[in-house]
Amino acid sequence: MGGSGGCEVRGDALPDTEIFQIRDLDSNTLLNERARVLRLIEEIVPFASVMEVGSTAIEGVIGKQDIDFAVRTPLERFEEARSILDRHFQRNANQLSNAEYQGYLVPSPLDVAIQLLVAGGKYDHFERFLKLLSADETLRNAYNALKISWNGRSMNGYRRAKQTFIDKALDASQSA
Repeated sequence: MGGSGGCEVRGDALPDTEIFQIRDLDSNTLLNERARVLRLIEEIVPFASVMEVGSTAIEGVIGKQDIDFAVRTPLERFEEARSILDRHFQRNANQLSNAEYQGYLVPSPLDVAIQLLVAGGKYDHFERFLKLLSADETLRNAYNALKISWNGRSMNGYRRAKQTFIDKALDASQSA
């Protein structure tokens, strides 16, 4: 998730100049931008399911106040959805790009991103992680502590640490 999900960094060596910074924005600004972008995505890709998946999607989770959306589509419509989104948004060069996943940047005064993925596919774990965070205060507190520990530090390092955290939480939930 740009805010809470995986698949963000491609894994190759990227310049380490971006800094992770926790922010607190006006809730009306977030609500208005969330609604605007959600309407746009639902309008241009009506056959996909869309949900907010970043830190702003869960009450009590801190973050950089970016807004992230997962756009889930069946495998047989993934290329169609990617083609549509390519006409409206810039691909995020810092994210994975393959036959089941594509990240996009949304023109916005806020940091807004789209994660296009195959429903039920390898990368379709955003909703599961959000449900875990919603249901488990201890996990939410640990996630917030991770974010606080990376505040003001390397975004690439933060993304790797966040992905490790998410992977462990998802693995633990499958074992339980």
